[in-house]
This record gives sequence, structure tokens and C-alpha cells, in this order.
Amino acid sequence: MVSMFSAKLSCNVATPAASCAQNNGGNNVQTSAWYGDNGSNPDLNVIHGPQTSASDLLYATQTKREAFAAYTQGVWDINDVFTLTLGIRYAEDEVTAEENLWRYSETGATSFLALYGGLAAVNRTNGGLVDDGTGSITEPTPAVTNGGIPFALSVYRPFNRTDKKTTGRINLDWNVTDNSLMYFSATSGYRSGGFNLVFFSNTDTYDPEELLAYEIGYKSQFLNDTLQLNASVYVYDYDTIHTVGTEVTSIGGTTTSVLEAPGARVTGIEAEILWLATDGLTLGGNFSYTPSKYTESLLVSDSSRQDVPESLYPEFDTLTEDIKGNQLLQVPEGKFTAWGSYNIPMNGGAQLELFGVYSWTDEVFYSPFETQEEKAEAYGRADLRATWTSPNDNWAVSAFVNNIFDDVANLGIYRQSEAEFYRHNSGITLPRVYGMEFSYKL
Repeated sequence: MVSMFSAKLSCNVATPAASCAQNNGGNNVQTSAWYGDNGSNPDLNVIHGPQTSASDLLYATQTKREAFAAYTQGVWDINDVFTLTLGIRYAEDEVTAEENLWRYSETGATSFLALYGGLAAVNRTNGGLVDDGTGSITEPTPAVTNGGIPFALSVYRPFNRTDKKTTGRINLDWNVTDNSLMYFSATSGYRSGGFNLVFFSNTDTYDPEELLAYEIGYKSQFLNDTLQLNASVYVYDYDTIHTVGTEVTSIGGTTTSVLEAPGARVTGIEAEILWLATDGLTLGGNFSYTPSKYTESLLVSDSSRQDVPESLYPEFDTLTEDIKGNQLLQVPEGKFTAWGSYNIPMNGGAQLELFGVYSWTDEVFYSPFETQEEKAEAYGRADLRATWTSPNDNWAVSAFVNNIFDDVANLGIYRQSEAEFYRHNSGITLPRVYGMEFSYKL
């Protein structure tokens, strides 16, 4: 009976089949009759796991990456006011991958079963139904099957790709005054491609992500260098951006894959402030406003739409939605944080620090479709902490309350298809937590 790596081993011969070539997009498939799994076949056990019996599905992937990069940068002080920086980087990534699948299945086609006299005849043959000698059937045995003739399936796909890219950076610094600086920069970025090793996705590989980033920034200090203010505006223009979508697999069903969105843009403004208000009081904060959208068309199937069940729509793979104009995955438009620290000197050299912070994050989508079911609502969080430090700085005692307002938020929403009854799972933030900490330095 074929096992997990039977299809792979069939390619490790002197004259392998054409389907064994890397990146051919096809599947190397081997099938055999089903002889059962009583736990004694090590090739049907979970890899790096326990011995198992009655295995139904085994899956294994492997990815190896070799990365090389070289970078150099030059700085030219044009005069006392302007400084020009030029940088260049060469990167090369080679990725080798494979996926292996083994599963138990049954032939369910009526025409196929008819060759063997129908489902009842198949069960009589395999011992699932037993004739009592008078033409009547006794109780079904554990070998009975309702779906057809059992068989074992082994599938293997190998991949290899090499991505090469030269990127660059240009930056101009303008020393406006002794305490303020403006900079203007343009930078090209790159992230290598890869493979969708997820249940034999039809999009088996995806190309590198590329962008051009433009930024204008301002850095300054005021009030005898006790107040620091930094700000920037920027545009990220993606030629290709990796996003996550659903597609029909080559072995049936749907899978979640990394897809190449042909264009996206992120614009934004952000600022941060730090103020040493007194010898004991320090205040700080930051904010960002980052609208984003996919700028080019990408048609994606949404398998989590319960109003269009795949089982009722044979052409489900044609029911696609264009995500152009939608917000990028996991990129909230707004965020801000404000914090304060007050240090109180005590007798003998001990210190008491009172610290508080509040942060707020805008709503964010965890699918490219901008549906309410995959949206995490905006939330805020406030933390307070008081820390006493001993005079010799070896003892510290802290009391804290995290998430004072007990605002529990979604940190990730994971969408399931019809096979999982359209279930949506969520990872959440911790609720209110309070306690004390003790530390001692040896």
C-alpha cells in the first residue's frame, strides 16, 4: 500500500517521469488498494509524533532558503547644511521546497461502482456485508463502506526558485538649524517570493513583493533640548504586494494561499513627542494615520461566504470578488499612544516610579473583502504601574494593573469554509490583569 513518501520515492529513480521535474505545476500521484492501518506501519505515523492507527490524512512540507546580500552606502557632506546619502543593495534568495500528501479515500462515482455490481456488491466482497446463507444480510461489519471502494493516495510536488533584486536608497538631510533637521528619502524595497505549501494550492508559487517608499521627515529639539519632536509623511507604492486569499485546490476543496496583488498604496503621517517636563516628570506619545488600499484588480474567491455554499455552486471557483479599493490586511488607519512617568526620590536613595500608558488602535480587517465578519473593532488599553527600587538598586517591587478598562479586543480573525461550518475563530487580547512583581539582582 502506498504511504506518505511513495510518490516522492517514485521520482528518485534513474529516469524519473516528466511530472517529477521541479516547478512543473503538476502532481506526482500514486494510488493503491487500501489494506488498512493497524498502527504497525511506521510510514503511516505522524512525523515527529506518536504512533497512530486508522490514519485518514498525513501532510508534510519542507522549505529551505539560502539568502545572500551585499550592501554599501556612501555619504557626501555637500556643505554645512546639506548631506546626501546613497546606498545600493543586491539580494539573492534561493528557495527549495516540497510538499507530500497521503490520504485515505473512497471512489464514490456511481459508474465506477457499477463495474463491481454496485455498492452492495462491493461491501459483500470486502466483508462489510455478510450473507446469512438464505439471501438475507446480517448486521454490517466494521469493514462496511458507504462511499465506495477504499484506496490510498500519495502525492508529491517539488519546487525551486531563485529571486535576484538590486534595490537602492537616496536620502537628503537638510540641517535647518542647529536643533532641527528635515530629510527627504526615496527607497526601493523587496521581499522574495515563495511557495504555497498548503494542501496543493493551484497558485503554487508567488513572485517577490516590491515597493517604492517616499518619505519627508522632520526631527527637532526645543526648550534647551528637553522637548523632542519627530514627524514624517510617507507614501508606500507597491508594484506587487503579498496578500492572503482563498482558491480552489488541485485535489478538490479550497485552501488559503498567498496571492500577488498587482498594486497597493499606503499613505500616512506619524509623529512622536518626548518631553522632560521636570527632573522627575517625563511625558511622551505618538500617533499615526495610515490610509491604505489595493490599487489594482485582484479577483479572489471568498470561501467563508455562508450565502454561497460551495456544495450548492459547482462553479464556485468562478464566484470571485474584486478587492480593488479595499483596505490592506491588518493595517489600521489610526493609532496613538500617550504615556507619562513620574520619578519620586525617597529617603536613603530609594526611588518610586509611577508609570501610566494609554494606547488606541483603529478598526482593522483580517480579510481582503472588508466584510464585517472579519473586522476587529477599534479598542483602547490603559496600564498603570508603580515600582519601588531599593537604594543600592538590587531590590525592586512593582504593583501593576494592565488593561484597566477590561477592553478585550480581537488580535486576529481566522475564517473557515463550508467544511468547517463557516466557523470564525479569533485571537484576543488579555482581559484586565493585576498583580505584583519582585526582582533581586545578584
